[in-house]
Amino acid sequence: MKTLNTIALVALALGSAVGQDKVSPGKLMIELEAALPRSAPTPGQPIAFAHAIDWEAKTEKVGEILSRASGTKVEPHALYILGSCLYNSGEIEQAKATYEDLKTRFPKHPLCVTAKDQKGEKTLVDRGIEDCADELLFRSKYKVRMLPKPELDPDSTTTMHLTVGDVKIQFYKNAALEHRKNFLKLAKENYYDRLRVHRIIPGHLVQVGCPNTRVVDPTKWGRGGPGHVLKNEFSRVTHKRGTLTMWRGPGRPQSHGSQFQILLKDQPHLDFVQTPFAEIVEGVELVDNLSRQTRNQYEAPVNECFINGIATPKK
Repeated sequence: MKTLNTIALVALALGSAVGQDKVSPGKLMIELEAALPRSAPTPGQPIAFAHAIDWEAKTEKVGEILSRASGTKVEPHALYILGSCLYNSGEIEQAKATYEDLKTRFPKHPLCVTAKDQKGEKTLVDRGIEDCADELLFRSKYKVRMLPKPELDPDSTTTMHLTVGDVKIQFYKNAALEHRKNFLKLAKENYYDRLRVHRIIPGHLVQVGCPNTRVVDPTKWGRGGPGHVLKNEFSRVTHKRGTLTMWRGPGRPQSHGSQFQILLKDQPHLDFVQTPFAEIVEGVELVDNLSRQTRNQYEAPVNECFINGIATPKK
């Protein structure tokens, strides 16, 4: 993946506002820097997981800034960042055209003359053009499959009747379709009815779906399943608050057949590890409160919480 080189954002004498009805170049540069996906870690800062970048959203944001930066000293910087965003979002031809436009219109700009790549061999703009050409050549020889941007299906609204209240979820139209099919099949067979929530971590997650929880023997909770597993269905869906993700468990190569977790905070370390298949659209606060109840030594809530049925879409 192409990296945005922040050398392009070296402080320049950007001057004063060009007019009362326009944003000053200085403010535009601040906006542009804020639009960068993420900052490099500072010395001593611990390494942390982060969600995959939504490059389409970044492209749209930078494009909006570029439209207001036309004719200012910010414009070439915005063009360079836009090219990088387009490249990473898979729009290689547009990225190449953007870099070439930058080189044609601003041939004496530092990005096109003095700012070098990490190897010190080419200017940043020339490196961008070359990277685009290499990628286009690769795609002319090999098929590249781009993962679609996840989209919730409003017609899939499903209601889980928990002891603490009703929670409504929706599945994705274009991600984890086998997990969706499996969940709805089990729900229609009443598989989940009267299963206990057997694991809670305050403010982090709630886990449910083990058939062994029908019996009051916590030593066996979390060990049962429907007798089948699911192939992982990794996608661009990220593990954020309100996500339903199929539990995988230590050492498991595939998804569990029925146990799932409801996440109550962003957990990017689970991206491409577990399969997220649905999101809560109503009632996440109920689940959050449940996670904060008193736990026993097995991490189960002292005040038992059951799934008292799941209402699936009629069609």
